[in-house]
Parts: sequence; structure tokens; C-alpha cells
Amino acid sequence: MPGDRMRPEWINCAQCDQKAPVAGDGPIPKYCSANCRSRFNKTRARETGRADEWERRRLTRQAQAAAAREEARRSAAVPCPYCATPMTNPRRKQCGKSECRKAFNAERMREYQRRYKEKHGHFQSRLYDRGKKRQYTITCARCDRQAVVTKRGASYCSHTCWYEVSHAKHAQVELAWKPLLAAPRMARPVVLRPLRRRWFSACCPMCRAWFVTDNPRDQNCSPRCGRRSAKDKRRALERNAFVAPVSRPEVYERDHWTCQLCGEAVARDEVVPHPQAPTLDHVVPLAQGGTHEPANVQLAHYLCNSIKTDRLQLDQRAVEELGSRIGQIGAIPPYGAFRGSGPSRSSGSASA
Repeated sequence: MPGDRMRPEWINCAQCDQKAPVAGDGPIPKYCSANCRSRFNKTRARETGRADEWERRRLTRQAQAAAAREEARRSAAVPCPYCATPMTNPRRKQCGKSECRKAFNAERMREYQRRYKEKHGHFQSRLYDRGKKRQYTITCARCDRQAVVTKRGASYCSHTCWYEVSHAKHAQVELAWKPLLAAPRMARPVVLRPLRRRWFSACCPMCRAWFVTDNPRDQNCSPRCGRRSAKDKRRALERNAFVAPVSRPEVYERDHWTCQLCGEAVARDEVVPHPQAPTLDHVVPLAQGGTHEPANVQLAHYLCNSIKTDRLQLDQRAVEELGSRIGQIGAIPPYGAFRGSGPSRSSGSASA
């Protein structure tokens, strides 16, 4: 309608002087947010002095409330039953002083012992049933004073007299021994004792290498040789086979470093998985009921041992094929050339 005030779309905040949108209904705001309205009111109250009046009223109300609480506590205070000191906490049984606390604990223990005796016929602690100790009148051997003691045969009236007499005796003994203690002593000769640690030398049955150790139970020169020896014994024991000490170097020397399956020489310096590496082959395989002893083992190439697997023997054609394959190898390649390309361990000497 003409003459009505038009509603603006934007206003300038009276506090931060920033533009703010106006909603479609309701009164036209003066501030962009409630925070600006609160800040404006606080600033105006400080300028007009009303903020100080509000603070004084708040402090007055707090002081009145504290005084009312203190008055209520004082009106409800109960005097201590032992020293008559007012106690503001109605749940306390005594004021907390050491004398009042001891008296309260003693009274509570007496009440407990009384109820215990009514129920069981005797006190819980036999100390309450015991009579007083017998007393004796003596004359102190140090101060000649009459004293009453509870120990028969006592000679002193107190611990002080006993200590003085005992200390005097020890002092006399110390004076008598001082000249002897002050006499010069001869220096003791220094005796060099041999070390208790003993060393032993032995020959490893796996690699025939001599080694030195301080443990007489060590049978191998290194953990690697120990694992190899234990592996051979474990494989035989898993088959319930007879196990006897087997030295690989002795078997290799006995067979003149020649493969007993193909008749070709064995590469002494190579290790598995090289095809010409020396391995132990069981003549009668463990899977067929063989034993693990020097009479049932022989030297064989790793390749030949893997092809034989768990058979008792190879036919002539297989032997000729093995000889030709070993001869075709010729010069011994490096160790890394056979990684991943040679026969697997599980199908090779493990089943021989």
C-alpha cells in the first residue's frame, strides 16, 4: 500500500558496520548477529555505568549466599563428645584431634570386644584375658636404686644402666686390643691364579675343519654344520631308521670324490643347488627302510641324487644319460647361475 514503509533487503550493523541480509518477516534487525548485539549492549553498559552496578549486585548476592551457608553450618554444629569442640560436619564422630581420635578408636574397640565375648565366650585377642606380669623388686647393680621389674634375674633398673655397663666393658676390650691393631702388618704376596676358563680343540665331523671352543660338548665348528648334522639325523628318525654317526668328509674321501651313480668327478668347492655339488645318497633310501650309517651312504652329484629320488638303483640308460648331462656341463659355472633353474630340494636329496 502507498504510504507503508518499504522493507529493506540489506542493513548496516550498528556494531561492526557490515552489511547483513534482512529476513522476509519479523521486525527489522539492527545487528548482523547476536554476538554483535551482546557486544553493543556491554559497551553501552560500561559507558553508562550500569556494568559496575551489575557487578556490585552479583558480588553482594554471592556474599549473602556464603554467609547463609556458614550460618546454617554453625546452627547445625554438634560438639565433640571428647573435647566439646563444635563440629560443622554432622557425619563426624570426633573433631579429628589426635587425642579425640585415639579415645574414639579405643571406645570402638572395647565395644567390639564386648560384643565378641558375648557371642563366643572370650575376647578375640587373648591379651585381654591375660593377667598382669609378675613384678620383682631389685637393687640396680650400677646406681644402687630400688626398682620394680617384670623379668626374673634382672640386674639393672633400666636399659640406660645396662648400656652404660656394657659400653664400659667394650671400651676396656678395645683399649686392650689397640696396641695389637696398631702393629705393622706385612704385605701379602700377590699370587696369580690361572684362569678357570679352559679351551678345547676338536675336528668338525661335517667339514673336517679344526676349531677351538671353551665348551667340551661342542661337536661342530659352526651353527651351519650343526644344522646339517641335525637335519640328517632328524630325517632318519622320522622314518624310524637306525642312526649312526656319519662324517661327510670321510665318506667323500672313501669314494675318491667320484659320484657313485654316474661315475663322474664331483666339484669339491661347489654347494647345493649346483648340479655337480657333493651330496650324500642313501644306497637303500630311507623311504624303503634304509639306515643312516656309513655303510648305507655314498657320494653323488646333487643332480644325480635328485633324479634318483627314492629308487633303489638306476637302470643303465639313466646312468648313461646322467654321464652325458654331467659331461655337457663342462666348466663349472658360477653359483648364482643355478639359482631357480636347478632341481628342487624337496624332490632331490630329501627323498633319497
